Amino acid sequence: METLDRTEWDVVIVGTGLAQSLLALSLSRSGKRVLHLDANDYYGGEEAAFSLDEARAWAAKHAAVDVSSSTHSHAAITTKQDDPTPGEGGDRPRLASSRAYSLTLSPHLIYARSDLVSTVVSSQIHNQLDFQAVGSWFVLHPRPPAFSITRLSRVPSGREDVFSDTALDLRAKRSLMKFLRFVGHYEEQGDVWEAEKETPFPTFLEQKFALPPSSHAPILALTLSQKPGSSTSTAVALPRIARHLRSLGVFGPGFSAVLPKWGGLAEIVQVACRACAVGGGVYVLNKGIRSVEKERRDEEPSAHIQLDGGENVSTRWLVGLDNDLRAVLQGRPARADETVATSRSISIVSSPLASLFPRTSEGGPIPAGAVISVPSANADEPPVFVLAHTSEAGECPMNQSVLYASVALPAEQGHERLRQAVTVLLDNVTERDPQEGQVKPEVLWEMAYQQTTPVSGDVQIGDDGVITLPAMAQDLVFDDGVLGGVKQAWQCITGEGPDVFMQFDAREGVGDDELND
Repeated sequence: METLDRTEWDVVIVGTGLAQSLLALSLSRSGKRVLHLDANDYYGGEEAAFSLDEARAWAAKHAAVDVSSSTHSHAAITTKQDDPTPGEGGDRPRLASSRAYSLTLSPHLIYARSDLVSTVVSSQIHNQLDFQAVGSWFVLHPRPPAFSITRLSRVPSGREDVFSDTALDLRAKRSLMKFLRFVGHYEEQGDVWEAEKETPFPTFLEQKFALPPSSHAPILALTLSQKPGSSTSTAVALPRIARHLRSLGVFGPGFSAVLPKWGGLAEIVQVACRACAVGGGVYVLNKGIRSVEKERRDEEPSAHIQLDGGENVSTRWLVGLDNDLRAVLQGRPARADETVATSRSISIVSSPLASLFPRTSEGGPIPAGAVISVPSANADEPPVFVLAHTSEAGECPMNQSVLYASVALPAEQGHERLRQAVTVLLDNVTERDPQEGQVKPEVLWEMAYQQTTPVSGDVQIGDDGVITLPAMAQDLVFDDGVLGGVKQAWQCITGEGPDVFMQFDAREGVGDDELND
């Protein structure tokens, strides 16, 4: 298409994040004319994945501390000053070339029983995706009274794990097995927990199952709750642990969650966009919206949109995230939802950290991911979670690894907590080199930033033809509520029933060259 000027569309979608990309795909297969725009020069939006050079440009753009205009702020990159220049000689560990990395802003875990897994299968895009196993969960225990000494231990998640755990006495093992049996079918045992919904989960464990405080941190790690244990309720914790246990063995022995290779959710975005292009969707990067004028045509709302560059298009529906739409819709009030700030960091490490990725069962795969919980010495402070990825995740070269760390604190406190947690973790996973003996892994490159998003995840459908999709939750696990919002928007636009949402027959010819960018 030579020009967009004076073209008409059923739907104009702003931003190529995961929610927008799945909606575009679903609409293209429903016969809708879809124009998919992104003011950025890359796909993925808030779920994008970057090379080192791209990450550097992104960090410069999001270095400001003002969080009113973007979900990301406080971005900063640090590298080892004494490292050789990438690609040059030197004996010390060093970074590879920029394109050797694909670092994701959205390193979510995807549980085997997630609706997202079912959706990528029913839409046939799973054929272009490669999922890797997330294996072990670990806890980095601070030891009292000084808390300056730590111990890294693997979290037991089944009978064999429990009874081989040397940190638990026999009584604690029996109590833990009783709890694991209970949580697998907790919905059917409301008499045990429903009166304790708002009880702090550690209190529930101690009172109902006689589990000692020393066993609470591993169980809390399975919840992946970023709140302090004292602020994590029983009603929140139980379904999260049940989700973990019920996903064990679905895709193979010994693991419950997966991660998409080559850049996390950004890879799903790329595949969805390619499939949408095959279905007739048109993609244009580096193209934002200048202004929107709304009117009613034949009793239906319509929008006239002026794009960057001066082209004018019209559409029945305009869809995007709140941040994408608020700036161009005059008089549109900011959402009054409560927001939450999370500090995040991405660290490239000079070692494969092999001890974090053992096989979790005989005959099972070697995992590409692991989860490490780093509780605070202060029980009222949130834990740090670290998602560790090997080179098999396609995000870094061989003999290196990537650590994605997060803590539910703003940047002023959170960035230092993250740096401390990564340092202590690497102190506990010293690797052995055949020639040099014990070698401490080093952080070669780090990007820290703050992410601020609304707590609410509801889709908003206006009678003016504007649909606001929910932003991705800051949870460590992919939130299936995002898919619920996409389905709701798709039903509103197409008028079709939910049973056929993303139910596609296989199609040939989906290739990288289908995108018109």
